[in-house]
Order: sequence, then C-alpha cells, then structure tokens
Amino acid sequence: MSALPSREPQEESGPSRSPSDVPLADVQEMLGFDLQPRLDPPRPEGGEPADEPTPIVPARGHLNAWIPQFAQKVAEVVGGDRPASQLVRWTTKDIYADLRYRASLTARSGAYDPGSGRNQPVRPRVHRCHVYEVSDDIVEATVTIRFGAGLRALAVRFERAGESWICTVLNFGGYD
Repeated sequence: MSALPSREPQEESGPSRSPSDVPLADVQEMLGFDLQPRLDPPRPEGGEPADEPTPIVPARGHLNAWIPQFAQKVAEVVGGDRPASQLVRWTTKDIYADLRYRASLTARSGAYDPGSGRNQPVRPRVHRCHVYEVSDDIVEATVTIRFGAGLRALAVRFERAGESWICTVLNFGGYD
C-alpha cells in the first residue's frame, strides 16, 4: 500500500484562535500590497506636483494627424453613431451644445436615441483635411466629409488653452 496523507482533520496543538483574534497586516503575504487608501493626487516622477496641466490634444506636430480624427468623431456624433459626450473635453460649451442639438435632430428624423450606435447604410468618412496654422495659438482646418456619394464641408478652429487645444468654432457646410 502507498502512504497517502490522511484526509481526516488533524487536531492542532495549542489554543484555538478565532478570526477576530488575528491582527490585520498592512501588507498581504509575500506580494506586499499596500492596503492603505491613497488620499493625495498622484505625483510625477520627481515627487513634486505638476504646475502645467496634461495636454488633452497632442502637441503642435501631431495636430495634422489628430484633426481628421476629431472631424471623423464629429461626423459620427452628428450621424448618431457616437454620443456627443465623447467630445466634451475637446469643445467649448457652445460647440458641445450645438453637437448635441444636431445629434438630436438626426435622431428625431430616424426615431432612435442619439449616440446609440444606429446601423446606418452609409457611414460618414473624412475625405480630405487641410490644416492652417494661423498663429502659435490658433489652428484652423477645412475638412471634407463623404456621406455616400455626397460631400459635406466642415470648418474647425482650435485655440490653445494652456498646453491643450480646444475647438472654438465648428461650421458645417451644405451637401454637394
């Protein structure tokens, strides 16, 4: 016969302890998790709080690639495929309100909830984008968006707000 360990519980020698008698540790076994809550905001590598906010929109060199992505998102909001709340951090209050209004108009015409990701037969796509640097703090762009066989123009203006950029003007052109 083989010597397998018995499955019967063995009696412990010494006094029995209840779970409430065991002191809690600040770390959990060998992994060393800190179980204390963090109450201070996170600090950068140097240990001092950051004086400047983290940029929301990429630096100037990346705006040429980012603006078409922003325009695509705007077209999806207006078309009802994306909630307007996803653009709130990159727009002024007036632009955000206008996007919500346009999305609600589109939703009413199709009897669905705005931003619910409706199934469109034709999806908007950025066709062309031209970026113009007006000054160090202002960038404007003209974007052509294709809706099936038709094209629609979009004019966008971004202004620097600290280290980030925010959309201050958003004008839609008619269908072509």
